[in-house]
Amino acid sequence: MSASLAQLRDLIQQRFPSAAAPVFKESAPASDSPALLPGRLVEIVGPTSGLVLQRFIHGQRTALVDGADAFDPAGIDPADLQRLLWVRCRKAAEAIRAADLLLRDGNLPAVLLDLRPLPQRDLLSLPTSIWHRLRMLAERGDAAAAVFSPCKVVTCAARRWFQTQEHTLADLEPHGEALGLAA
Repeated sequence: MSASLAQLRDLIQQRFPSAAAPVFKESAPASDSPALLPGRLVEIVGPTSGLVLQRFIHGQRTALVDGADAFDPAGIDPADLQRLLWVRCRKAAEAIRAADLLLRDGNLPAVLLDLRPLPQRDLLSLPTSIWHRLRMLAERGDAAAAVFSPCKVVTCAARRWFQTQEHTLADLEPHGEALGLAA
């Protein structure tokens, strides 16, 4: 990181100490930051940035079901892009169907379902059986599944995290270490 960026970040943190506060709080006990759990379906609620998605993509074969065709791969390491299967959808129903097929297939250890840009009313109108089916498929295939949503929609999530604030300049660190996410 350049010296001027580090100085700017330090100056902002001095003047706005709350900018260094934790980004997530968890609704269930256990770890203090979002992590993919093999064989489990987790939910990350809020206006999570692409930096958080990048953290989950880093270092493993992953499928990203992009529910609104809004993902920007520009900041991702080329090696991580080679291990990423990016499924571009435009509607919630398409995204759910794609995640279902990927979890049934069982060839990828992680499936991320990004529904954040979709209208909340569309997501809230989805039957709860969808989430139970995805949870069951993740368990059967021992795949880690994560749903990124603008509001709480996954009724049977093993864990749920809520984003409590916008990201800070520290988020510009490579691979999001400053996001406070578990490796």
